[in-house]
Amino acid sequence: MNEKKQTNYPKGHFPVSISVEDKNTYGNASILLEKFIQQAEEKYPLVIVKQSQGDASHAKAVVSVPFPDREHIRIDFNIFASEAENEYGQGLYFHMESAF
Repeated sequence: MNEKKQTNYPKGHFPVSISVEDKNTYGNASILLEKFIQQAEEKYPLVIVKQSQGDASHAKAVVSVPFPDREHIRIDFNIFASEAENEYGQGLYFHMESAF
């Protein structure tokens, strides 16, 4: 039996890829991504799988959360995205997906 082994994150964690894109010239993509990760770290025992990479217009990171928190972090991300769009306007795009 071939068993796929987890790498880069603890057993029982769910990896998610998070990205922010700023189509405007606000230069907020990296800042917003880091801000979300910091807020999430206060609430969840996150493991940074791939550090935030990018620039002012596009940033991406991969984190993992305990499996039971996988839906909660998505809800928090959606709320964060909505608040950022209200503050900075249209042109910001937020995306979260499984990183399996």
